[in-house]
Amino acid sequence: MKLARLIALAACVLVGAGAANAGVVSISQTLDYTYDVGNTWFFWPPTAIVDHSPFHRHSWEDWGWTHSLSAGVPADATDIVEATLSILAWGVDDTEGEVDIVSIDGVQAGTLQGSSNGLPVPPVPPEAYQTVGQPNTLATRWSVTSFTLSQAALQTLLVTDKLKVFLNIDAPVDGERVTIRSSTLTMKYAVPGETVAEPNVAVYRFWSPVQSSHFYTISEQERDMLIRDFPSVWTYEGVAYRTFGAAADADLKPVYRFWSGEHGVHFYTINEQERDIIIRDYAYVWAYEGVAFYAYPEGHQPAGTKPVYRFWSESTSRHFYTISEPEKQMIVDQFSYVWGLEGVAWYAYE
Repeated sequence: MKLARLIALAACVLVGAGAANAGVVSISQTLDYTYDVGNTWFFWPPTAIVDHSPFHRHSWEDWGWTHSLSAGVPADATDIVEATLSILAWGVDDTEGEVDIVSIDGVQAGTLQGSSNGLPVPPVPPEAYQTVGQPNTLATRWSVTSFTLSQAALQTLLVTDKLKVFLNIDAPVDGERVTIRSSTLTMKYAVPGETVAEPNVAVYRFWSPVQSSHFYTISEQERDMLIRDFPSVWTYEGVAYRTFGAAADADLKPVYRFWSGEHGVHFYTINEQERDIIIRDYAYVWAYEGVAFYAYPEGHQPAGTKPVYRFWSESTSRHFYTISEPEKQMIVDQFSYVWGLEGVAWYAYE
């Protein structure tokens, strides 16, 4: 069973970076393919073709989306110091005369650019492209364009916690297409005093005797759907541990989530290199689903956190994760012929 096909995991992914100085908190929100309200085909999903309809949109298929941030704004925020909007796109042929106009709250902010200007672009497997050509050449057509919000937009965002974005595809020429993968809004909020990061989400754990595997999610909607609609498949085991839905300090890193239809399981990793290898070399087995939550990598864990251990079973082709020391030791002592301890996956709070 593929959970993402049964329910959207979340309308957005909230992330953040720890403040370099006291009194400033950074919060980011990324809208991607999970934000597909009413099948409007906004953002390209990893399982679709990049350069083909409906996600490779034509000039008469303009559209907009809204960043809504009320759930992630610091309660004591007094102002927004600065904010940027970054759009990850494919096929922006600005050198050929294509002009894709981006408007923020009804005011033109600029145009999409065909160069990423050194900003990181997530990898995409070669089979995602339908166009005949060299995959490496096609991959270079991904770009990130960033816009700095005006003071008027900052004030609107501070009051409403919403930002409306509209994309006018190839406005003057009426002929070119573009594919959008994600839109990321990053704000720096001014807050009084020093901000201390505390875990703000629970990681819920399920066990499936049908799938012979565990599943982990921070989505209350996804948790409730499984409990309500699939009790014969998934047994709710409670809260596994607590962590973050946002990178509330600089040491927190995203934990990435994959789904394998072949094995019928999910896989989680905090290791960016491991993520990139799987996307590049094993896309036929593992579908990248984005960021599951945020946790501390080994070597950067603060006091009070505990290691989350990762096991691998060669016989079942499954991973297992636990923060429980007694559970870890029981598996090591009694089931080492099935489960091999791979070490610490990341750190979180009991």
